[in-house]
Amino acid sequence: MTPSPKPIHQASQGELSNIASTRRNTIRREKLLGSLSLLLLVLATLRLATACAGIARPEGWAGPTLAGDRLVASIGRGEMAAVDIEDSGGRVVWRFPLKGQKHPSGSKILPVAIYSTPQVAAETVFFGAYDGWLYALDLATGDIRWQAETGGPIVGSAVVQDGVVYVGSDDGKLYAFDAETGSLRWLFKSGDSIWSIPLAADGVIYVAPMDKKVYALDAASGAEKWRFQADGGLASTPVLADGTLLVGGIDRRLYALDAASGAEKWHFKADNWFWTRPLVLGDSVYAGCLDGKVYALALNDGSPKWEKPFDTGAPVRAAPLLLDDVLLVANRKGKLFGLDPETGQAIWGPTELLRTVLADPLAQGDMAYVSVQGGKLFTVNKDGSTALLVLTELGG
Repeated sequence: MTPSPKPIHQASQGELSNIASTRRNTIRREKLLGSLSLLLLVLATLRLATACAGIARPEGWAGPTLAGDRLVASIGRGEMAAVDIEDSGGRVVWRFPLKGQKHPSGSKILPVAIYSTPQVAAETVFFGAYDGWLYALDLATGDIRWQAETGGPIVGSAVVQDGVVYVGSDDGKLYAFDAETGSLRWLFKSGDSIWSIPLAADGVIYVAPMDKKVYALDAASGAEKWRFQADGGLASTPVLADGTLLVGGIDRRLYALDAASGAEKWHFKADNWFWTRPLVLGDSVYAGCLDGKVYALALNDGSPKWEKPFDTGAPVRAAPLLLDDVLLVANRKGKLFGLDPETGQAIWGPTELLRTVLADPLAQGDMAYVSVQGGKLFTVNKDGSTALLVLTELGG
């Protein structure tokens, strides 16, 4: 006798909802794990490279800086250079370090890797390196004007204001050096590594370390004015707009704080970590996230301004940039998109550089310079067309 077939179970609406929820959570976890690899790779590199120099090989991802007709950029691993820009490319004027260049102690200068975007002030180029040194070079020649050592690798860029250079270090300290002499003015000790770039505004230095706090310090003395407790470490660079301080964290939140008191105004939670410097245009905040999306939020309350965030398909570490009326976005895989800042819709893209992009692009009129990991530089126009900046040596 043939057994009767068992009836097919019809899932209830509640079961279907649970299945859908489980699948969404699984996808979310997979995306999180994928983008976790980016920060975990950097964490491993930063923590291990000093002790295991033969194993860990930090690459660096410094963005370029423009000073007149001279582009200052890291064009190789652990190497800084000044490039005179020409129609067909750029001519390298100087490179740093020179072969055999030494520290005052007599040890060889080995920057190892450069994550710090160079800053130019008073004809001097300031940048920190993975070797823990802050360098001040002559813009015209690349000669060392002074150098100062910190207690750990330098990841964030320096900031120069009113004759003082402020820079954070992986040793958890914020240093204030005299911009002309390199002498130490003061230092502030936080509870963990400082990878973000300090923000200097109106006599206050804002710094966001990995100790889950935002600090406001007196620029002249380093004395603490206030602190804010976040729910996770902070790696993004603070931005100030209309009395509101914006900073992102690895707790997946973008915080908006009152710049005068440190009180929280609002926060926005995404699906992964905010490690991108936000861009503020009028009453809108644009922020990339390691979940691969770019969010547009209202500055006053953090409410979404687009119908949905724009999904680039890979973690976004580089800051968004406005080129005329086009919002330029780059993800880690080197895919570029031009968005309508009002709607979040793609105007063009993706344009693929086929290189890793982690550094902030640099705007120059209606085009931008984009630095890729490894040191190559590309120009990107507002229509999405790109070109490799071909470098030639001085005298070549």
